Amino acid sequence: MSKFHYKINQNGSIKSGFINADSLHVATLELKRQGGVIISLRKATDEEVASNIKTKYENIAEKLFIFSGQIELCLRQLSSLLHAGVPILDALLAVGGQAPPQLRKVYFRLAEKVRRGYSMKRSLQEDASCFGDITIGLVGVGEANGTLDEMFRYSADLMERGRRVRAQIMQAFAYPAIVMIVAIGVSYFLVVHVLPKIITFISKQAKSVELPLPTKLLLVANDFIWAYGIYIVAIPVAAAIAFILSRRNPAICERIDYFCLFIPLIGKAYREHSNTMWCRTLGALLKSGVGLLAALELVEGVMGNKHYAVQLRKIYNMVKQGDAVSKGIASTTLAKFCPMALAMIAVSERSGSLDVSLLHVADYCEEQLTRRVALLGKFIEPAIFVFIGGVVGFIYFAFFLAMLAATKSAI
Repeated sequence: MSKFHYKINQNGSIKSGFINADSLHVATLELKRQGGVIISLRKATDEEVASNIKTKYENIAEKLFIFSGQIELCLRQLSSLLHAGVPILDALLAVGGQAPPQLRKVYFRLAEKVRRGYSMKRSLQEDASCFGDITIGLVGVGEANGTLDEMFRYSADLMERGRRVRAQIMQAFAYPAIVMIVAIGVSYFLVVHVLPKIITFISKQAKSVELPLPTKLLLVANDFIWAYGIYIVAIPVAAAIAFILSRRNPAICERIDYFCLFIPLIGKAYREHSNTMWCRTLGALLKSGVGLLAALELVEGVMGNKHYAVQLRKIYNMVKQGDAVSKGIASTTLAKFCPMALAMIAVSERSGSLDVSLLHVADYCEEQLTRRVALLGKFIEPAIFVFIGGVVGFIYFAFFLAMLAATKSAI
C-alpha cells in the first residue's frame, strides 16, 4: 500500500494531507467518496512521508502539553490586540512571546506562515491543528468579512463554555472517584492483610464447632478471591482495552455511543451533554456568520458522541438537497433525544432566528445537565459508602459470629 499526497477543495476550504491506497485510482475514488474537488493528487516522496511522521509526533506532543485554557487565553489576547489595531503578524509574535513553551512554538510557526503570505486560516490548518476545526472555520469567516478579532473572541467563548461544562462534570464526580479509590485501597488491605488472619482463626474453630452461615459464606468468598483474584482484576482491564480498540471501527464506535445514551442514570446526562454541545456550537457558528452547511460539517467533526455525528451528517445531506433543518432533525434520532430543539428550530426557520433558538436550547440543556450531574453525585456518594460499609460490616459480623460460636462451644 502506497501513500499519496492530496489537496482538495471541500466546501470552499482547501485541505491537504496524505492517504493510504493501493493505487492512484483507489485514492481518487476514496477522496471523491469523502466529498470535495480534487486539486492535486500524487504519490508522496520519501521526504514527504518522513516529514508527515514528524508532524504527527509534533501534533501528539501539542495535544498532550497544550491545554484548552491556554489556547482560550491566547485567543482572547489576539482578539484584544487586533481590536486595538495591532497588525496580525505583530499580534502573533506578541502573544506567542508570552505563551507557554509548547504553544509558543505554534505561534511562531503561524507568524512565519503569515510573514510568507499565507492566510491565517491556511496557517492554522497546516501548523496548528490543536486549535480545532471550529476555530479554524471561524477564522476563515473572519478573514472573509474583516471581523477576525470577533471570530477569535467567539472561539474563546465556545472553548470557555465547553470547559465549564467539563469542569461541572469533573467536580461532581471528583469526590465519588476519590472515595472509590480509597474504597479499593481499604478492600485490598482487608483481603490481603486482615482477612487471612480472620480466616485462620475461623478455620481452627471450624474443626470443633458448627460455623454460622455468614461465616461459611465468608470462607467461600475468601477461597474464591484467592483462586480467581487474577481474573477479577484482568477481566475489567481486558474489557477496557477491548472497548478502546473497538472504538477505532467507525460503525462499532457509533453503536457503542448509541447504547451509552441509554445507560441508567448516566445515559440521560450523556444525552444532555451532547445536546448542549451541538446546539451551542451550531448556534454560535451561525451567529458568527458561518454558512449553514459549513457549520453543520464543523459541528459533526467536533462531536465526541459518534452517533450524534452520524445524525448530523444525515441532516447535512438533507439540507444540501434543499430540505429544511427541522425536517432533517425530524428524520433522525435527534428528534427523540432533543425534542425541544426540533420544536424551536421549526418555529425559528420561519422567523429567521435559527441561531438564537439554538443558543436558547443549549442553555436549557446545559441547565438540565448541571442538575443531572449534581443528582448523580448525590446518588453515587452514599452508594459507595453503603457498599464499602457493607463489605467491612459483613467481614466483622461473620468473624464475631464465629467467635460467639467458639465461646458457646467452650462453655
